[in-house]
Amino acid sequence: MKRSTLCTYLGIFLTALALGSVQAKVITYTFPAEFPTSDVYDVRINQQPVQAYQTKKGSFLSFGMTGPVELSVTYPSAPKEVIIRPLSAGVTATITGKTCKFKLPRPMNLSMETDGDLSHPLFIFANPKLTNIPSKSDPNVTFFEAGKIYDVGEIILQDNETLYLEGGAVVRGVIRARNARNVAIRGAGIIDASTRKHKINMLVFRECDRVLLENIFILDPFGWTIHLSGSKNIKLTNTRVLGWRQNCDGIDIEYSKNVHADGCFWQTTDDCVAVKAIYPPGVTGIPFEEMINPETLGKHKVPRIPGDVVGNILITNSVLSNAHGQTFEIGFELRVDQVSGVTFRNCDIIHGGVGFSIHNGDRATISNMLLDDIRVEQVNRLIDFTLGISIYSDDCPPPYRRSNPKRQAVPKERRPAQANNVYQWYVPAEQDLGKFEANRGLIRNITVRNMKVLTPPRHNSIFSGYNTKHNISGVRIEGLKIQGDPIRAIKDLGVYLHHVNDIQVTAEPAPQPTQDNGPHPPRR
Repeated sequence: MKRSTLCTYLGIFLTALALGSVQAKVITYTFPAEFPTSDVYDVRINQQPVQAYQTKKGSFLSFGMTGPVELSVTYPSAPKEVIIRPLSAGVTATITGKTCKFKLPRPMNLSMETDGDLSHPLFIFANPKLTNIPSKSDPNVTFFEAGKIYDVGEIILQDNETLYLEGGAVVRGVIRARNARNVAIRGAGIIDASTRKHKINMLVFRECDRVLLENIFILDPFGWTIHLSGSKNIKLTNTRVLGWRQNCDGIDIEYSKNVHADGCFWQTTDDCVAVKAIYPPGVTGIPFEEMINPETLGKHKVPRIPGDVVGNILITNSVLSNAHGQTFEIGFELRVDQVSGVTFRNCDIIHGGVGFSIHNGDRATISNMLLDDIRVEQVNRLIDFTLGISIYSDDCPPPYRRSNPKRQAVPKERRPAQANNVYQWYVPAEQDLGKFEANRGLIRNITVRNMKVLTPPRHNSIFSGYNTKHNISGVRIEGLKIQGDPIRAIKDLGVYLHHVNDIQVTAEPAPQPTQDNGPHPPRR
């Protein structure tokens, strides 16, 4: 055989081997034939066609990968600009005619925006190859196969039970667990609420211990998406939420502790992550359904448990975006003595109403909160820390209290001078401040460290205490940059201050932690 012929055959063999290796790195999911497909995006991954699917406000891709892949996205008409967020992921697109191309070096969750249009992004959920897949014959496993839509109504999880949603499975219904131990919802399938017509909390865990949510994707919730109530030892990994409707919070950590969310993606209209305290474990006399129904939740009188603490909450390596709510929120309902030990680390905010808020409308002392290594791409307001009487407070005057079905709007003269939403607060006349002191709390020892804000917020930040006794104290801002400029003093931030003591600002970046509490690398 001639040398040139041998080289030709060898080249063909190596090319085929390389192509086979590339193709093997894409894991496609089989979705139901009736699930709505996108008519905007024509997608190929490593030259292999992969279907994008349509939602009410955007499209999404969901697939698995075992190594670097290249995506090719073709539009009906040629785009001028394609931005892939979070920007810290370092994924950039090249545009040729109607097609843009970009590479993903690893599994990550992204939002692709075209020509500044936020009404129809392409969400890209690139999953790792899933392991530890349970057996379909395991009596403790309910297995939802790919390619089918399951109308389940309501699922009640029992001790040691796992729901496994294969990539491409679509489950329509709500999931509940009460006093359950060691329960899990896993797999790359979809929990879909897009056909729901009335508001309801989607996934509720009440007084549960050891809960795992892993790789799932929750679509178009109507009400709170994930509601942890009086529970502990909760782990969320690579959990995704796409929500467009009113009150579709991503996760509400309500009177719960020992919670770690890592590598998650929350796109919501309302709050992405909210920490609250309403119903302590063991409370009696309140029907379970009223505790989790959006129309009745929070409207009950609950006995005080002296010395009770909610905390040890850690959010790491996650991406957050919302229309007008809070991305990270502590409040409003904080009917507990202490909320302590809440950390947000190595996260990206794509879009948001308020970046970070503490809305303390009750008696709680909020302390030891850390915002560390956060990148903020666009928010209307960076920080809003407020102590006071809200319409959600137990001692709010009855005419304005949210639990009053005939409630009135707070009159203009009783609204605060500065607030993200002035209609949610009631400010007593000066001579009446003391009448409400018994149920007011404190904000103490809050650290903002190594934060980068890429676009200046539209509105000033707020640090507002109730009075000289119930105030904000011990705030540390270290290494904050806005549009590349270091913030050296509180006046450089653009801030409203009211009943605040001891705010210290330093431009020097703080040392990085020696160990990241998150067990997984960033999944962005």
